[in-house]
Amino acid sequence: MRPVTDSLRRQSSITRETSGLRPAIDRRGIAAIYVALTIAALVPLFLVDVVPLANMPNHMARVRILAEIAQDPVLALNYRLNWGLQPNLALDLLLTPLAGVLPPLELGRWFTALTMLVLIGGTLALHRTLHGQIGLWPTALFLFLYNHVLAWGFLNFLLGLGLAMWLFAAWIATEERAGWRRSAAFGAAGLVMFFAHLMALGIYGLLVAAWELARNRRARTPPRQTVARWTLAGLQFVPPAILLLIALPPSVADPEWVWGEPIVRLRGIWSPVLTHFGTVDLLLAIFVLVAGFLVLLRRWARPAAGMGLPLLLLTAAALAAPFWTYGRFGGVWGLDVRLWVALSFVAIAALSFSGPRQAGYVLAAVMIGLFVVRIYQVSQDWRQYDRQIAEYRSAAAVITPGARVLQVQARGLPVAGEPGAFRDLYYHFTSYTVLDRRAFLPTLFTDPAKQPIVAAPALAEIDTPVGWPLRPGELVAWADPAVFDWFDGEDDIGDVRRYGYMWQDRFDFVVYLHDGNGANPAPALLRMVADGSFFSIFRTLEGGCSGDYPATCRALRASGRHWRLQVAAPSP
Repeated sequence: MRPVTDSLRRQSSITRETSGLRPAIDRRGIAAIYVALTIAALVPLFLVDVVPLANMPNHMARVRILAEIAQDPVLALNYRLNWGLQPNLALDLLLTPLAGVLPPLELGRWFTALTMLVLIGGTLALHRTLHGQIGLWPTALFLFLYNHVLAWGFLNFLLGLGLAMWLFAAWIATEERAGWRRSAAFGAAGLVMFFAHLMALGIYGLLVAAWELARNRRARTPPRQTVARWTLAGLQFVPPAILLLIALPPSVADPEWVWGEPIVRLRGIWSPVLTHFGTVDLLLAIFVLVAGFLVLLRRWARPAAGMGLPLLLLTAAALAAPFWTYGRFGGVWGLDVRLWVALSFVAIAALSFSGPRQAGYVLAAVMIGLFVVRIYQVSQDWRQYDRQIAEYRSAAAVITPGARVLQVQARGLPVAGEPGAFRDLYYHFTSYTVLDRRAFLPTLFTDPAKQPIVAAPALAEIDTPVGWPLRPGELVAWADPAVFDWFDGEDDIGDVRRYGYMWQDRFDFVVYLHDGNGANPAPALLRMVADGSFFSIFRTLEGGCSGDYPATCRALRASGRHWRLQVAAPSP
């Protein structure tokens, strides 16, 4: 990218003259440092058989279904294709054609690596465009590379964020070429952003709008030129806006906005350096707070001209955004978390260090040291998760191909052997059974507004776009129609109830993730077929009944109300 011109170029010159990090290390040395840090960042990905991100098995199961459903009658019994104008298809579009070359989980490893590289490159490209050079200051980006958004496995968003920063850097670098050709080129890029991730496209739009507004105030442009420039800038968003209008699902009856308790809001602010709630997460948070306060107090860091407003608006958006929302595109998890992570990378790109050289080198050395500690911590945690994944996948071979599988987990309690307090990683463990045994899972991502697969019609009544594991107490209660008979026919009351109600007539196996005490939660309904250090696998017993009314199930079945799904037996 070419550096920006006029006032920004003048500020870049000042930055190069005042920066305490520039003189002692030449460009080759700087490049070598970034290459070494990038290689180190990718090391944990290749120390494990499976990259243990929370949503990874769910995403990769979808890739297998997309690639093989036409040739696999077992998968076709459980799922259907649903290609459309979903604004969340980067992973599916890139990996599905490659699924015949590499196994899905191996593709997941390389997609994660690609996401990291795009994010690193986008941050450095934007910094280079704004400041005219790349010194040691942007090494701070590596502190934020392993963040809570990555731990959740929101790979499409992170890839889209990296692309947004590349695109924003290109927008700034080409500002002297303003015209309809430029707008058309960026409009085409906006279509790519639409399919990568809609929220990343929104962040790019916010950055462009704030940049143009700040530029107009700085240059005191006449009104006619301002209108022309803003029109040209806005034209690039017309193509993705048209796609959005076409793809927009019907309005929902009860949209939901949840901001969360104060602890949830604090977790959002912590999220750029948060992985599994470990000691290193806390050390990084303390360092970022102390170093940030010191740098700002002494005015050792300054944003590039025109970047103050984008940073301010992005911060305001992160503070105001809900943690959870449910609307036309289904449920969106962690809006504030994603924005705080985006802000951390944009801030690294926007700021430059102008303090004393020695202070700069001390900060850079501490940052690199903490990054090395982070890589060690992530590698150790991931190896432990990897061993658990291998143990579960081996034991789950007892599950019949194509079977309907229900997961049970006490969501607020620890799982035996987990490295940290990150329970979310286990919520999708049974997705490995979709990959290995072509099972049906009600919590696989099948939102028709966002995903290219849906449940087969025969299984739609027990499917959810996004769901949670049942709690052990819910497993017992929802097996008794005398307790929850009011739910019959009210499929929209709640996601968990859709597949929890009368589960013994609807599922073939139950996988119970526990703290090491895997006692049978419903002995009258389940028979253990496999056991592990943190899980137990049970086969359901037809005709079972639990609760305080053991005669109720028999009476209702005798009257023809047994709720059993009529699904053909899958071929082996």
